Amino acid sequence: MVSPVRAAQAAFHRLGRTEELPGFLLSVGCLFLALLCAALGLEIGALVFLLLSVLGELPFEVRSSTASDLLDQASFGLPMRFALRVIAGLVVSDQLDSAAAVRVFTVVAVAYALVLCARALHQEYRRVGPLKPMETRNIPGSPRIHDAPRRRAVEVVLTQLLVLGPVLFGTPWLPVLLAGIVAVAALTAVTVPDVRASWALRQQKRATGFTAPLRRIQEFLDDYQPDVVVHLSGPEAAGYQINTWLESLEALDRRVFIVLRDHPLFTKMASTSIPTLELKDPGELLMLDFSSARVALYPSNTGNNIHLLRLPTLMSAFIGHGDSDKSASNNPFSRAYDELWVAGEAGADRYRRSGLGVHEDQYRFVGRPQVHGISREPRLGDEDVPTVLYAPTWEGVNHDQEYSSVSAVGVRVVQALLAADPPVRVVFKAHPFTGQRDAKYRAVLARIAGLLDDASARTGIDHRVVKGGSINEWFNRATALVTDISSVVSDFLASEKPYAVFNHTDDDDATFRATYPSTGAGTTIGRDGRGIAEFIDVVTRSAPDLQAGARSELATYLLGPPEQRTLAAFAASVDAFIARSDAERGAYRGTSYAVEPGDSEDEPAL
Repeated sequence: MVSPVRAAQAAFHRLGRTEELPGFLLSVGCLFLALLCAALGLEIGALVFLLLSVLGELPFEVRSSTASDLLDQASFGLPMRFALRVIAGLVVSDQLDSAAAVRVFTVVAVAYALVLCARALHQEYRRVGPLKPMETRNIPGSPRIHDAPRRRAVEVVLTQLLVLGPVLFGTPWLPVLLAGIVAVAALTAVTVPDVRASWALRQQKRATGFTAPLRRIQEFLDDYQPDVVVHLSGPEAAGYQINTWLESLEALDRRVFIVLRDHPLFTKMASTSIPTLELKDPGELLMLDFSSARVALYPSNTGNNIHLLRLPTLMSAFIGHGDSDKSASNNPFSRAYDELWVAGEAGADRYRRSGLGVHEDQYRFVGRPQVHGISREPRLGDEDVPTVLYAPTWEGVNHDQEYSSVSAVGVRVVQALLAADPPVRVVFKAHPFTGQRDAKYRAVLARIAGLLDDASARTGIDHRVVKGGSINEWFNRATALVTDISSVVSDFLASEKPYAVFNHTDDDDATFRATYPSTGAGTTIGRDGRGIAEFIDVVTRSAPDLQAGARSELATYLLGPPEQRTLAAFAASVDAFIARSDAERGAYRGTSYAVEPGDSEDEPAL
């Protein structure tokens, strides 16, 4: 049975970010308190909470997105909240001057509620209708289509106060009417332009398939003439999948254009000078003419990739977002690409062992440019208190891909590291997806954070939890690593420092290492905790480091030789790929394969 505390934590987590809670409590909490006071005949309390509830809409609507959207989906949006405030006001309507004032107040409230309903209908139309959000970076004019009409929080709060104000003061019917007319007119005045803007966009799309912002995107593409298109879709936490490539892409002497298909992903992309388009609607993407581009690079296997893979003018390469022994590294979808870019021979071997029918001529060995800045220092013995980075992966999309040590031995690993003698410093950096599928992982993360905080206070050692930033920075600060099957293993091997990997299987260590070659030069940690003490002995130099030579050989196998782990080597790979595209796809050049309006299966019938 879930404890009340865990249930409350889960509820707050679903409601959104912590900064949204004060507005939620003011708006919704005070509304229920106003209704309760009204039912109990506590007139002053009802009026005070009613006023606070209205004022609470300002921080709630300005700061909130998740919680507000959830309330809208639960039919408890602004119109319903306003209706309940009217009910509370009518219950304590002794403050109104007369029965006529009550009737006028009721009529005004109904008229105002109708405007709120029209706004809610417009917002729902933008959510489910044919107008999809579009956002850009580094494109002249910053063309965009908002994901929803403006909330107009200030106007909504002020006009609600005008309508509900007479409840707070004994007011004759005429001021009630005048205040209501001003409120309804003011809210209508800010609503109509928003509706007209949506209508204009819809008419543009109906007529030509191109909204004005999308037309500006096409004009930019015609002028910019990109050589390389990078395409990615995914949730907010997948931002690292594009961020890991930005430095390499910016170093290219080529015109690069990034296409992201999801707004949360777009918001998490790091700062870059590369022109970037966020476009969710597949029909609109199909209409854009990418005929100038030579190649398309794909950091992740997602269904949306097909919207560019359909273009014969573009040669495609799966570049991935990390080199690892996870099963996702040999996905059958990979056969759809012209080339599979792998860091070292290990990447090709994973496909070969999979039996998926990948052809040898699909492999391109490009090294791993992301590790060019990873240092081999500090080495064992360089620091009095060595730093151990514990960087586990997440629980995976299903149980078959659950490589994570967090739930199985995470607490035991941290406790053992904190108890090491001589002492070590522990830095904990979990995968950003951790806890996305399984809530118990979030509870373990909280417990580990508590252990590190307590140890820091007790010992004065700067143990810490890291939630953002590049993991490479911590590779360069760490003396050793504890992790799981993931690209973290391969990238850290560039440092040739000691590492330990969690054995998530029921296999013995020898079988595990044979199945997952990236673990071959490290210590294996079992579900029963075996291997932790052995690893700590190496880190604290209580036992010799016998794997140094093996780590160097394995790094070459996984990442390619050191000379291929550079930005210049990656640029050379892109140039070679473009040359191949020019040679093999030249016959398609000069022809646009953009879908004409009405031809796209994704465009709804009108």
